[in-house]
Amino acid sequence: MLKNKDLQNLFELSEGGLRKHLSALHASELAELVLGCRKDEERLQLILAIPEELLGDTLLELPEGMKDDLLSKLNTRDIEEVVEHLDSDDAADILQSVTPEIADEVIKGLDPEDRRGIEPLMAHDEESAGGLMQAELFKVRDDWKVEKVLSVLRRWGKDIENLTYIYAVNQHDKLTGVVPLHSLLFTEPDEKIWRITDADFPSVLVDEDQEEVARIFHKYDVLALPVVDKKGVLVGRITADDIIDVVHEEATEDMFHLAGLSNQDDLAEPVAITAWRRGVWLMFNLVTAVIASLVIAQFQATLEQIVALAVLMPIVASMGGIAGTQTLTVMVRGIALGRVTFSNAKRTLIKEVSVSIVTGLSFALLVGLLASTWFPEYGTTLGLIIAAAIMINLLAAGFAGALIPLTLQRLNIDPALASGTILTTVTDVVGFLAFLGLATIYLL
Repeated sequence: MLKNKDLQNLFELSEGGLRKHLSALHASELAELVLGCRKDEERLQLILAIPEELLGDTLLELPEGMKDDLLSKLNTRDIEEVVEHLDSDDAADILQSVTPEIADEVIKGLDPEDRRGIEPLMAHDEESAGGLMQAELFKVRDDWKVEKVLSVLRRWGKDIENLTYIYAVNQHDKLTGVVPLHSLLFTEPDEKIWRITDADFPSVLVDEDQEEVARIFHKYDVLALPVVDKKGVLVGRITADDIIDVVHEEATEDMFHLAGLSNQDDLAEPVAITAWRRGVWLMFNLVTAVIASLVIAQFQATLEQIVALAVLMPIVASMGGIAGTQTLTVMVRGIALGRVTFSNAKRTLIKEVSVSIVTGLSFALLVGLLASTWFPEYGTTLGLIIAAAIMINLLAAGFAGALIPLTLQRLNIDPALASGTILTTVTDVVGFLAFLGLATIYLL
């Protein structure tokens, strides 16, 4: 197996020698080599040397931004050759990464059979079941005998990858059930297919969101799902390997959103684009930080007279922020997995608030003792004030960390998208207001 450190030696090979070396590698290994290139020129040289039967899978292994950039440097004929060696769903992914004009030109140059498989997929949203599905599947009439199905399967099934289920349809092409391949093999030849079909096998509508599709895969532990239109007509299937990619994408997207990043933020993008996307959220965060600063400004006189408050203030805000983020992470993940919804959230809300009470009391006592020891001139009063402020802030953090993502979900907004910034504002404002307000009342 070639390592990235061998890249320089690769580029010293002849064109034929380079292609020979690359043809022996897996697409994921080729993608690692492409990622290891230091210069765009080297990356393009490597891409052009990859055999056409491996190039499509290699491109699909790359980050979105890098894949789009490399495709923009290929001519129409190169892209057509890439598409010809891919399954319909992967081919559609490649064509959705180029301009509509180039995609149309590529589709026109394909064989009629390939065109019929790819064109319907291009009409669906990339993040829907229709955007994930592939046209290649094995379907039979539900009134056929097993013997006939096996005969047709031996003739036509060898070209279908990941063939684990047979899909039974009626005379109107509507899905009536699914037959696992192993059930077919161990059934008497004269048995009718409808007798061994699983009519309760899950299916998904063509416009179903990819997150819901992933949940169904997880719930039923299946290897592939049939996709139907609103009339129940079988239009495609989604295989487990595509769902692995979806789970990875959704987890990455949530992680980026919680950090205030675009889901398209990756290491392969130009500095200017990444800086602009991050800058938008930094500006939003600046506005919320100014709000917290305005709260502090209302207690300027108090801070001038009692410097100890300025020293202890960050503790209150930090404790609330961390506690809120813990709750927020649990809630966003629960929502993403379908375990937490607005209707069943009461139990989770009670638990998170209870945890806030327990941790609030514990750390309020600890920080109160620390403050009293640190600034003995203010006695136990300062300790009680910061203890009360931490208790109030941790309660607010528990409520906010649970309610913010639920409310955003109710408003059809991605809970991971803005929850972190809103939560930070709540914990900062409540923490500063409680601490400085109580200090103004009891220490001045």
